[in-house]
Formats: sequence, structure tokens, C-alpha cells
Amino acid sequence: MHPSSQRVLTIEAPRQAGLVDRPLARPGPGDVVVRSLHSTFKHGTEMMAYLGRTPFASRVFNSTLRLFETVPAQPPFYPRPMGSMVVGVIDWAGENAGGLRPGEQVFAWAPIADVHVLPAASVTRLGNLTPEQALCIDPASFALGGVLDGAIAKAETVLVTGLGAIGLFAIQYCVARGAQVMAASGFEERRHLAKYFGASEVYDTRAESDVARTIKQRIGGVDAAIECSGSLETLAMAMRAARQCGRIVCVGFYGAGTINLGEEFFHNRLTLLASLPAHSWNNPVRGTPPLYAKDLQEMVARDFAAGTITPHGILNPTLSFRDAEHAVTLIADEPQRVIKVLLRHD
Repeated sequence: MHPSSQRVLTIEAPRQAGLVDRPLARPGPGDVVVRSLHSTFKHGTEMMAYLGRTPFASRVFNSTLRLFETVPAQPPFYPRPMGSMVVGVIDWAGENAGGLRPGEQVFAWAPIADVHVLPAASVTRLGNLTPEQALCIDPASFALGGVLDGAIAKAETVLVTGLGAIGLFAIQYCVARGAQVMAASGFEERRHLAKYFGASEVYDTRAESDVARTIKQRIGGVDAAIECSGSLETLAMAMRAARQCGRIVCVGFYGAGTINLGEEFFHNRLTLLASLPAHSWNNPVRGTPPLYAKDLQEMVARDFAAGTITPHGILNPTLSFRDAEHAVTLIADEPQRVIKVLLRHD
């Protein structure tokens, strides 16, 4: 008998999240029923929604014109599920499920819930990947997109800021390309991981009063910065650290605020690049041929298999699914204690 409901982590309103029972669609011949084993969040994007800072709460993105607009009948943004990826086991597969069978472990982009009904075409066999690798395909693909958008080359100096999962994978990809990597964070554990992944210089932004000035006094500025924090203050620091005609790649999701473009950005003729290779936005990375989200995800899976990148230490801490609400407040209020939360479904 198929489950008729799922328990899903849901944002009901800003700063209000919890596990909620929702009806579950009856599976069809092309679907699979997946029981969750592990789930993860999309920290930056989901914290914008949880804290009420996302532009989607008050504006609508016109996908034809590709611009945000205020519309008379604004559709409600809340409630909305949380979560990014899931690794699970197939409990049931429809007759047109592409050869998928009960008992197989798979991964998919799906909310944090105990059980899912998913189109078979949207799930992928775990194969030789570990669950940790599969759950990190999303942040690693954004990191790879940022590195490609920034055209990071061998022997260049690169500053990576915002050392969550994306930033830590960006360090690995820059090192793999032969770049000299610097990193900056106010969080000790993230600085340790940056060093582990190959950053040659790691700065403590809480102890160092002006990281950008220190870098410029030493080497004259970095060739490129990959900014993954979503903080306008950190973006300003990254621009200050870049050399004349340097490149700044924005991977973080920024909320409302102001930033002064009349200082280093203008006078040093910097190039400011946004990187968002998400499937839902249909954005390619720069270059020829254009690469889209699916291309990057396949590249990341191969890089995990080849040992080019690793999720070592990134999925931390591990909490139980029943503690999902606590996980949300931990990410929002105590970021120094988390990198990328892994939820275990007991």
C-alpha cells in the first residue's frame, strides 16, 4: 500500500519552520516511491527565505522578460518546503520507471521529507558514488560554475570568500586548475578545511582588520575573487582585494542593501560577474560551448569518482530528521557551528 502523506520540513512564515504532514500524490506508472535515508539543505538560498529576505516574497520574476516585477495579485510565497537533495531507497517503482527497481539507492533534488513520490526520470542511481558525494553534487556544481565563469587559470591568484560548501569546493577546483588560492573566513573550522583543501594563505576576518589591504601589500591584489557568502560587506572586501582589472565572481545570493561602486570597483576597472548555473534559471556558464546545470552536475560526479574533489569534512554536523527544525535555527543563528547540515532519516 502506497503512503498517502509525507512529513516535510516547511517554512510557514519568516522564522517559522517545522515538520508538517502533507498529502502525497498517488504514484503513477512512470513514478517511484523513495524512502529518504539522508537529506541536505541549500543553506544560502533557503536562509534568505527563512529569514524573510528573499525578493520572491514580495516580487515576481517575469521569466519572459527576465526581470523582477511587482504584480497586483502577488501569489503567496509561504508556506514552502525546505531542502535541496535527498539520497534514498526505492520502495516501489512503476511499470514505466525506466528499469528502476525496489531496493535500489538513488539520489534526487527534492525537499526534506520522510518519503517522496518522484518521476523516475528525476532520480539517479547512486552507483559508485557515496551518499556524501551525491548530496554534494549541487554545491560542487555551483562552485565549478563560478570557477568556469571566472575563467580561473593556472598560476593565477584567487581569493575565495564565503567558505560554506560552495566556497570549499571552489577552493578545490581552483587548486585543481593550478591556481594559487587564498581564503578568508571568520569561522575557525572553515579556515582549517580551506587549508586542508589546498589554500596557501587563509585569513581570519575577525582577527584581521583589513584583509584586502594585507593582500595588496603582499602581492598587489588577486587576479580574481570568487565570492560565495552572499554578504555585501564581504563582496566589498573581495573587490578591495582585487588587482587593477581583476575579476569578481558572485556566487552568493545577495539580499537587499547598498554597496559603493564608486571606489575600488570603478577606479580599478574591475569586472563583476554573476554566476548562477541553476537548472531552474536556465543559465549557462560563460564559454564555448555553453554548459548548463546538468552538464556541470555530470562533470562533478565524474570529478568525485576521479578524486579531483572530495566532500571530506563538508557535511557537518549530522542531525536526525526529527531534529530538522533545530537544524534550521542552527544554520540561521549559529553559522560558526555548521558547514552543510546532513539530516539522517532513522
